[in-house]
Amino acid sequence: MLMRTQLRWAGHISKMEDLHLPKIVLYGELAIGCRKRGDQKKRYKDSLKQLLSPGHIDCHQWSTLASNQDSWRHTIHAAAASFENTCRVSLKEKRQHRKNRSSPISPKETFRCAFCDWTCLSCINLFSHQNACSKHG
Repeated sequence: MLMRTQLRWAGHISKMEDLHLPKIVLYGELAIGCRKRGDQKKRYKDSLKQLLSPGHIDCHQWSTLASNQDSWRHTIHAAAASFENTCRVSLKEKRQHRKNRSSPISPKETFRCAFCDWTCLSCINLFSHQNACSKHG
């Protein structure tokens, strides 16, 4: 939804005259804001490019696409749908990968408590358990 709204706004701004403030902001540099140290100054247009790439819209031709309102709106909706579908597919793949992982390997070595004969799976667990056992016993 945010992607769609920002792309619609960018299309609206690209059709404005060059002297309008929103168009100056779109193509100008940000005077203040966050950027990585030593990085180039960011423009709104740079963040717009990050929105265009997941939607499979050519970042060099977006302003010509935006000049026709109907085709731009159709392009935006198709890009948003494509982005949502790829997100869903990748989330399903991640979930399937997590579910297909084999069960954890059983430890080769176990450790027994000297006080109560409790079996621990790691040395640190045994140390912690023996601390608690010695205080109670």
